[in-house]
Amino acid sequence: MFLERPLLGWGFHQMPAELPRFVRGYDEKLLYPHNTYMELLVEHGVAGLALYLWLMWELWRLRRGAIPDGEENGFLDRQFHHLWPILLGVYWLNAAVVVMSYQFVNGLLFTLAGMLAAQRRRAECSQTG
Repeated sequence: MFLERPLLGWGFHQMPAELPRFVRGYDEKLLYPHNTYMELLVEHGVAGLALYLWLMWELWRLRRGAIPDGEENGFLDRQFHHLWPILLGVYWLNAAVVVMSYQFVNGLLFTLAGMLAAQRRRAECSQTG
């Protein structure tokens, strides 16, 4: 499927309906992928996978965020910053064997990422101001 539409892909959630045409030996009308990266590549093409990888790179960079004065003993302390790459690694490993469309998992990951990004911003503002 990727080879037919490599740049922009087939479109959101088109893979389950189209995949049976490309897979022999299954009588199912819908087939679901078991790999987030493959699904992104087929449904959104190289452009979509590149944007996803860029987002994951930005999430990875959050591990080095500064901690504002007075927050050294809070929830997002230095220990949590060391735990962040492990959480991302587990997420990425799972994405290789399932499609990560679990609302709770994504909600938790991106909420923590937003908190780390806000913490980094507060630290930058306190240093300049």
